[in-house]
Amino acid sequence: FLFLLPDTDNAASYLSLHTQTLLYLAEHIWQRVFSMAFNARSLVEEEDPHLKVSLGNNDMGVSAHLQSSKTGTTRFFTSNTHSSVVLQGFDQLRIEGLLCDVTLVPGDGEEIFPVHRAMMASSSDYFKAMFTGGMKEQDLMCIKLHGVNKIGLKKIIDFIYTAKLSLNMDNLQDTLEAASFLQILPVLDFCKVFLISGVTLENCVEVGRIANTYNLTEVDKYVNNFILKNFPPLLTTGEFVKLPYERLAFVLSSNSLKQCSELELFKAACRWLRYEDSRMDYAAKIMKNIRFPLMTPQDLINHIQTVDFMRTDNTCVNLLLEASNYQMMPYMQPVMQSERTAIRSDNTHLVTLGGVLRQQLVVSKELRMYDEKGHEWKSLAPMDAPRYQHGIAVIGNFLYVVGGQSNYDTKGKTAVDTVFRFDPRYNKWMQVASLNEKRTFFHLSALKGHLYAVGGRNAAGELGETGIFFFFLLTHIYIYSVT
Repeated sequence: FLFLLPDTDNAASYLSLHTQTLLYLAEHIWQRVFSMAFNARSLVEEEDPHLKVSLGNNDMGVSAHLQSSKTGTTRFFTSNTHSSVVLQGFDQLRIEGLLCDVTLVPGDGEEIFPVHRAMMASSSDYFKAMFTGGMKEQDLMCIKLHGVNKIGLKKIIDFIYTAKLSLNMDNLQDTLEAASFLQILPVLDFCKVFLISGVTLENCVEVGRIANTYNLTEVDKYVNNFILKNFPPLLTTGEFVKLPYERLAFVLSSNSLKQCSELELFKAACRWLRYEDSRMDYAAKIMKNIRFPLMTPQDLINHIQTVDFMRTDNTCVNLLLEASNYQMMPYMQPVMQSERTAIRSDNTHLVTLGGVLRQQLVVSKELRMYDEKGHEWKSLAPMDAPRYQHGIAVIGNFLYVVGGQSNYDTKGKTAVDTVFRFDPRYNKWMQVASLNEKRTFFHLSALKGHLYAVGGRNAAGELGETGIFFFFLLTHIYIYSVT
């Protein structure tokens, strides 16, 4: 840069008068040089996000990453915007038709899309294999893609060159088909997010169909959960009868399906079966997912046995017999448990029952369940009698309260031999066969369908034997002791 001064004699006085002007010009020129050299782009040096350097009108995040050597100190810089600039540059070349070395043609038309092999191969394993794997397309200048239509191909190419994608229900399936065929994983992920974020009662069946078609596991799982949570309102829409058999069977078999009684589920299943004549072939398979043993005997007689196929189909007849036998033998229910007798719940709960109120020395008969969501204890049906120092165990999701004492004393003089069973399905207690001797202050455990009572005491003193309770015999509960 050349600065012209008036003459040598007056140079000193000229510089003295115009120092600020010259400094301003020098700073301005230096900024312009730096701005031109770096194309006014932000630069980031690695590993020190706190250091900021301003060049021209651009702020640049710079880190102090230094490397010392005999030749001096090396500073490393990284541009935050270089990749986007390169991408924009390639897109502009594509728009202008410059340096394109291959033309893609969709399978459903003759419209051509000039592109760069390097860009396509770097973004898609499909194109990488095509252009580098020795295929015949490697040397072709024009390639027709029979598995992709015009809309889908344009969406994919635009995304590769811009990193941007616009989706709506009109272009979604074309985009999904192209992304799946060409193995553009980011586009597949965007399509999944779009589908999941837009699931409603009106489109959940269609979204589920799309998820199955393109093997979108995350979307399929979300649709299942959505239907499980919204099954009662879904029943009031016309979309329910459009559910495919596989999804309906999954929903009806799930323990997470709540807010519907088994009778309501049965009626919904009948409605689905009768929507098309061909669906009656699925009657037995669908009915296996209805938990008939949980219905009341009145419902079985008045609403189930009156349905024609429940009386004529052998599988359905056996389901009715299973439910009837279960209802007629309440004492045997713990050993008759199956997937159709289980409560529709995927939660387990902590319960407390009985015990002594220390201040009043009063024995309690309360049964309470801890609600994790509400962080509170809720009352369930109380026991028929108060209990203290009793044994508690669970078999087949039935809660057993064995022995203990009904009054407070520390010597076991008021020990009892009664046994009660709580059914959480109906929130009811039932008294079952008693112990062969009174027992309190003992340990009770459940193992493989048996209850083991160990130790304890009663009015006669300490008990040294172990009581083993077998629940699979027809005499309700058979008890014997071993030393």
